[in-house]
Amino acid sequence: MSAYTVSRGQWLAWVAAIPAGLGIAYGASTLVARARSFCDAAWEPQHRFAHLFELIVLAAATAVAAVVVAVLARTATVRAPRPVRASAQLAAVLLVAGAIAWWYVAWQGTPAGYPGDSGLCPDSNVPPWWPSWLPVG
Repeated sequence: MSAYTVSRGQWLAWVAAIPAGLGIAYGASTLVARARSFCDAAWEPQHRFAHLFELIVLAAATAVAAVVVAVLARTATVRAPRPVRASAQLAAVLLVAGAIAWWYVAWQGTPAGYPGDSGLCPDSNVPPWWPSWLPVG
C-alpha cells in the first residue's frame, strides 16, 4: 500500500469526524439555549425558531469543517507513522470544532442588554452558573 492510498480505516476516521462535529455543535447550541431560557432573554417563540435554524447551520458547518480539516491533516501528515496521522487528525478536528463552538457561544451566548424577564440574571443576561472561562456574548 502506498503512502497516498486511503485505507478503509481512514475513511472511517473521516466519517467519525462528522458525529464529533455534530456533538460539539449540539453542546454549544444547548448551552446557549439554556442560558437564554434561564434569563428569559431572546427566548420568545420567534427566537426559538431562529435558534433552531442556527443549530442546523452550525451543525452542518461544524461537520463539514471537521471532515475538511481531517482530510487536510491526513494530507499534511501523509508520510508520518500511522499514530501520528491519527493523532494529528483527531487534534485538528477537535481544535476546529471547538473553535467554531467557542465563536458561536461568544456571538450568541448571552445577549447583553436584551430585556430578560426571569429576574434571575443581571442586565448582562449572564446566568450565575455560566462558566467563567467561556466568553460572554
